[in-house]
Amino acid sequence: MMLKSMIINRLRLLLVVMAYTLAVHAGNDEMPIIGYWGVPENNTSEENFRVMSECGFTVSLFPYSSTKQLVRACRAAVKYGVRVLGQCPEMTKAPAVTALTLKRELGFFGYFIQDEPSVVEIRSRQKEIERLKEVDNTHCFYINLLPYSDPKQILPAAKARTYPEYLRAASATSCQQLSFDFYPIQTSGLRETWYHTLEMVRQESLTSGKPFWGFVLSVPHAKYPQPTMASLRLQIYSNLAYGAQAIQYFTYWTPGKNPQFDFHDAPVDVNGKKTRTYALVQQMNQELKSVARLFYGGHIRAVHHLGVVSQGASRLTVAPVNLKQLKVTGKAGAVVSELEKDGHLYAVIVNKDYKKNMRVDLQTLNNLPRYVNKSLQEEPIKSSYTVLPGDLLLLKLR
Repeated sequence: MMLKSMIINRLRLLLVVMAYTLAVHAGNDEMPIIGYWGVPENNTSEENFRVMSECGFTVSLFPYSSTKQLVRACRAAVKYGVRVLGQCPEMTKAPAVTALTLKRELGFFGYFIQDEPSVVEIRSRQKEIERLKEVDNTHCFYINLLPYSDPKQILPAAKARTYPEYLRAASATSCQQLSFDFYPIQTSGLRETWYHTLEMVRQESLTSGKPFWGFVLSVPHAKYPQPTMASLRLQIYSNLAYGAQAIQYFTYWTPGKNPQFDFHDAPVDVNGKKTRTYALVQQMNQELKSVARLFYGGHIRAVHHLGVVSQGASRLTVAPVNLKQLKVTGKAGAVVSELEKDGHLYAVIVNKDYKKNMRVDLQTLNNLPRYVNKSLQEEPIKSSYTVLPGDLLLLKLR
């Protein structure tokens, strides 16, 4: 009788492992769309994760008070195709037991280790990651880095002499990706160091072989204005043009009252009610999911700028393959990257102006280049295009 019970229990465990493996692999062909500060612990419910899923998110990030609460969230989230990137005190206090529990949860995405650490903290967190990884090496380990927004403030906080040094410290950990936050659009305009940060992050990503994850701002606060479709597009498409393999929104759920930052109008408010931002982000995510199929798993061969060349970037001096001429007319210029995917080469042209249209004029060398719409359908190429504020133009070069 005891032997029979043992066999049944082992079969059950095997089925759990098989189901988990299938779930993980099923999500591997889809770019993660992460809601930073997702559904809070006190609001955990299937209904709230349903609303999050309908907004287009696939991952909810939140720190929990216990493993029990994290597991509860995983089980509510997975019913609507959302997984949880979470943190709990037991990850440090009892890593082996915690990892053994979490690795079996279908709704678990990964371990949230720390946000915006210094180099010293990054190296300290690696020990924590190693203890968790001894039991669970199938999920991601997540550290999110400081941006190169204001070098005079950021480098002392990072305890690094240079930003590349800070990035190298992060890529030396067992984290499978480089994640950094940067909110480039303020009421005063576009921050000058944003593209410089993207350049440095992309270089470290190429050197380390680890993909990077970018951010987009979806909660107005302090000197950051209400998002628009154009501002969301500019942030997302610039990240993708540089090679980002996941998009994170700060935030999905509006954080509680904070006199310093005055957070308001994230996609849902502090009570979980939809705000004016919800439909905007929902529309953006529908668009992103379609376009991301081209970028996810692709390789950005080169990134240059046309027109106005942002700080840290380089000017495009030679037209992409099979184009005789590529000209842009617009106040802010464009990001132009070359993307390889499934044996094909594409040009990605992003309008860096989130207020005004940009004109793109083309001359081809042959009949190979094609226009690619956001449904990834190919169409005959035209000699001129109008690109909306913050939007992108996709061309299949060969």
